[in-house]
Amino acid sequence: MMHISDLDTPAILIDVDVMERNVRGLAEYCREHALHLRPHTKTHKIPELAQMQLRCGAVGITVAKVGEAEAMADGGIQDILIVYPLLGPRKLDRLAALARRARVTAAIDSFEVASCLSSLARRCGVPIGVRVEFDTGFGRCGLPIETSSVDTARAIRDLPGLEWRGLNVYPGHIMHSAAERPALIERENERLAKLLELADAAGLDRTVVSGGNTPAAYESHRFTGVTEIRPGTYIFNDKNTVCAEAATYDDCAFTVLTRVVSRSVPGKAIVDAGSKTLSGDLLLSGDRHGYGHVLGYDDVVIEDLSEEHGHLNVRQAERQPCLGELIRIVPNHVCPCINLHDRVYGVRNEEVVEEWVVAARGKVQ
Repeated sequence: MMHISDLDTPAILIDVDVMERNVRGLAEYCREHALHLRPHTKTHKIPELAQMQLRCGAVGITVAKVGEAEAMADGGIQDILIVYPLLGPRKLDRLAALARRARVTAAIDSFEVASCLSSLARRCGVPIGVRVEFDTGFGRCGLPIETSSVDTARAIRDLPGLEWRGLNVYPGHIMHSAAERPALIERENERLAKLLELADAAGLDRTVVSGGNTPAAYESHRFTGVTEIRPGTYIFNDKNTVCAEAATYDDCAFTVLTRVVSRSVPGKAIVDAGSKTLSGDLLLSGDRHGYGHVLGYDDVVIEDLSEEHGHLNVRQAERQPCLGELIRIVPNHVCPCINLHDRVYGVRNEEVVEEWVVAARGKVQ
């Protein structure tokens, strides 16, 4: 058995026990509250981990891109929701091929895209499921919550070749602290209530209302009318999740193993994990400072990233990492971080017990 000290750095470590605890915990919560769980696999991009989530009770998975969906289908996943707008002939051809071997649903927010999918489904003789997405405040995608939008949804429902599979929302704007989330959820519920009222008046089937995110995952039963949630980060957690007070560092299964390679500059320690390892994503919660958390060194700040160098400010640290020392970093945002790596290592008590290929890495098309 290999010890983590035998790995070359930088390397991605997954604490298997913590990961399994995270997966089981949210699955149990969803069962208790009669919620369906459809985890977003952009966080890990590994079919074996998606299969684990399914074994624990997930009803299917969520992906962002067709390429991710293809990688998951190659890994045996059969129920896939794509939540990124699909447009362009090549993507649609690939979607048709995918629909021949898996149950595929596309989240859409325009009649124009729906018409393209309808033509595709009729031409290829395969049914394509659709969920119409509405914007409840995040302001990225989704129809506005108004009568004309519900009329559009009804027109989409009636297109030939498509299977209506409910409504999609994404409360990505609900991050913040635990104390702030109740007010944000209350405002979200006002928008959801209006959406459901309009949907009922239009005769739209809302058996499936899909939403949710990781920071509010364990408050999902408080969202009006939501029947399914699609959190992603919960499987690993990261500094964003911790600073949003939705997890602790003990709940973080994902760390970057890196080595201190220079102590020449006073007040600094340089590690071999820069932006090409950790990603340059800024912190979206808490004090919004730094590029990750160094386990065991709470007063060390990752103040900057070069491509291959992580710049650690150790000026205020009572205890400082020394040259050659191996340290572990919880990244700000785990999803882009894992997308930078070909493989990851499952560990228990610092012993490597698994190795997984990141099969959907770089699948941005």
